[in-house]
Amino acid sequence: MGTALGIIKSAMRKGGILTKTEVPSSDEANDALEAFNDMLASFSNDSMVIPARVLESFTLTSATDYTIGSGGNFNTVRPIKIVSAYVRDGNIDYSLEIASDENYATIPLKTVGAIPAFLNYTNAYPLATIKLYPAPTGVYTLFLLSEKQLSTFTLSQTVDLAPGWRRMLIHNLALELCAEYGVTVPPEVERIARESKGEIKHSIMAARTMQWESGLGYEGNIYSGWVA
Repeated sequence: MGTALGIIKSAMRKGGILTKTEVPSSDEANDALEAFNDMLASFSNDSMVIPARVLESFTLTSATDYTIGSGGNFNTVRPIKIVSAYVRDGNIDYSLEIASDENYATIPLKTVGAIPAFLNYTNAYPLATIKLYPAPTGVYTLFLLSEKQLSTFTLSQTVDLAPGWRRMLIHNLALELCAEYGVTVPPEVERIARESKGEIKHSIMAARTMQWESGLGYEGNIYSGWVA
């Protein structure tokens, strides 16, 4: 796919910041790299731009709360979103329902022990927190399917992503850089930036099943259930 610097050069040319024969100075390249990585970090907050989800497993203790992130109880890249989760007891898997902060707060006694049935995710930074209810009473393994932040890059690093991503990154970065340099965005660049990002989203949506949030439109709480 090429390097991050190659994407930056193409974006600056598409935006009319550089001519075809010009190259960015060292300062310009580093500033553009910062904008590039900031753009990727922003994209990470949109599930429909995350190309792949990560399935990981962690051994549980009897605790109800676990930090997750670099250096946490679960030492991994901090998830932006937990999509689904389940607990494995021997050869049997028990699905966990993702509970909101509000529903989790309604539990009067959070230390009740049993096979966990609910998971609450507090998406703090740099360490997030996973809370389980009931508290684990056996040797269980927690499986998390999550979405992580898109990778950041150095100037010389190869940017190797799925088909269509290079075009999308170049044109969307051109929008960011035109704003920084006070350059009017060429209409064709703006159109391609919008359309190419839409194509990426459509491709990701097509590969995922529709998800239904069971608590939507219902009243109740985490331990007594919900009624319409």
